[in-house]
Amino acid sequence: MKRVKAFLAALLLFAVTVAGCHVYIQGRVAVNNPKFSTWSEEKKGKSLAGLTENMNEESFPVFGSSEFQHGTETIYHPSEIFSQSRFNPMLIGAGYYQSLSHAVTLAAVEGSMEQRKAVLILSPQWFRKTGVVNQAYASRFSETLYAGMLANDKLSDETKKYISKRTHKLLRGIDDKTLEHVDLHEKVLWQKEGNAIEAAQEELWNRFLHEKELFSMSAMQNVAGIRQGDGLPVEEQEPDWDALMQQAEADGERENQNEFFINDSSYKRLEPHLEQKKDVSKDAVNGYQKSPEYDDLRCFLQVCRELEITPMLVLIPVNGYYYDFTGFPKTAREGYYEKIRAVAEEYGVQVADFSDQEYTKYFFEDRVHIGKKGWVMVCESLYRFYQED
Repeated sequence: MKRVKAFLAALLLFAVTVAGCHVYIQGRVAVNNPKFSTWSEEKKGKSLAGLTENMNEESFPVFGSSEFQHGTETIYHPSEIFSQSRFNPMLIGAGYYQSLSHAVTLAAVEGSMEQRKAVLILSPQWFRKTGVVNQAYASRFSETLYAGMLANDKLSDETKKYISKRTHKLLRGIDDKTLEHVDLHEKVLWQKEGNAIEAAQEELWNRFLHEKELFSMSAMQNVAGIRQGDGLPVEEQEPDWDALMQQAEADGERENQNEFFINDSSYKRLEPHLEQKKDVSKDAVNGYQKSPEYDDLRCFLQVCRELEITPMLVLIPVNGYYYDFTGFPKTAREGYYEKIRAVAEEYGVQVADFSDQEYTKYFFEDRVHIGKKGWVMVCESLYRFYQED
């Protein structure tokens, strides 16, 4: 009896703390804010509250990885290209985000999506033999998004089982404490087997996490200068794609004159290591063609199918100049592109295919991240997708 009383007292104290946090944070977090959407902050991708409260009628999620943190100070990043457009892509991703994390996020936020579209920008490096590694998945894991995915009744048990199995495998031994919370989320929200105490624990824990996210978002928005009241332009203004490409060409001619046609600063960091990189990948005859990432990609597309969301895959190439230098076989690269196209065809989804841009000068910022021309081309593909009925 004493243990039950102690538990109830702790539960009451916890509830009072959560309520106090809620009262304090209200009005301090910017919502429905277009600047939040194209903000490249990594932590926003883990926040269910931040993502859902900043979706609007002109936004849909654009999932990716570390490319969002590159080129942020240039005119070519989505935050600048779309600054005068009503199109308001919600950029979600940073290094170590891959298909599985994005499948979870999409299922969690879809209820707030007025536009029923989603984009996934694929990085070839995701498709290594390991797929997403344990530590990477754990570092980007969000309990609130996972709980939101489980609570989405439109998602099939089969898809939830796949996500659950992969999540348990990737978190086990890396973050066992979070895995205990995952088990509770699954028991209460999905399997519907929790008792009254477990249901109360789940409810209060999720509320606590929600308020914690709002605190975190408030602090980061304050640093980034994102405020209440920022709104979309009244009229649609399409970016001048031709002018942007001409500017990218001119900037590249001035700044990217090296053997890989990447930013000079990136080349200078790479140059001391070039001797070790020469022909290092010549034996990668199956490079990026055998990976559990393909099934995780199928999971993402299955989530789209079940939730009636129209997806577009963006197929980013490798830097042909650099990959030739390392000896990475062209046949292996083409094999990877073909596998992505095959998965897209399997699910009947469109692909913005840039695989023919391997040797386009100034497409890349460095060895792997898109730069001047790359961002212009990708942003135009996002805009065309936005305009489709």
